[in-house]
Amino acid sequence: MPRPIRIYRSLTSPAAVAVLATLLAYATSSCNSQSFQYAPEPPMPTPPPAPVQAPPPPMNVARLLNGNWMATYPGGPLRVVIGLDQMLRGRNYVATMVDGNKYIPAGQVVWKGTLDQNVPGIVKADQICADHGFQGARWVQARIIVSDASNFREELVDPTSCHGFPVKFTRVGPAPTSPVTD
Repeated sequence: MPRPIRIYRSLTSPAAVAVLATLLAYATSSCNSQSFQYAPEPPMPTPPPAPVQAPPPPMNVARLLNGNWMATYPGGPLRVVIGLDQMLRGRNYVATMVDGNKYIPAGQVVWKGTLDQNVPGIVKADQICADHGFQGARWVQARIIVSDASNFREELVDPTSCHGFPVKFTRVGPAPTSPVTD
């Protein structure tokens, strides 16, 4: 009869233990190798530098017309007060004559206008034009050309439509540093 194989004895022999220990060491060392490790996550790319912001456009000096002015209308210099029309939205100027002359009485609106959206420093306006004693009063188109916060001039679109133009305006008192909010 054949002899039975005793496995349990062969697994406990010093040679078998050495073989098992070697296999276990190889398995452990192979699990610790780079090929079995998690790869480090790639670093997040650095964001590109923020583009350089252009400086803000210079303030439109035509937004600083509110206030008291002296104007070179005929018979002048005459005082004029410029404010915003509270009934309309946006930059709608109303210039009112404080001192009258032989053509336009005191308290009369002499011009009204809005900022030109395409050209800084320009106000598109309508100017009152009248004959002696405020006879034949009519509105004519004009341009307000603002050179700085303390000086501007008014020109008529059609220079022959009214006499006494161009008119120069000079601010009375200090110039504002920011516009009145619309």
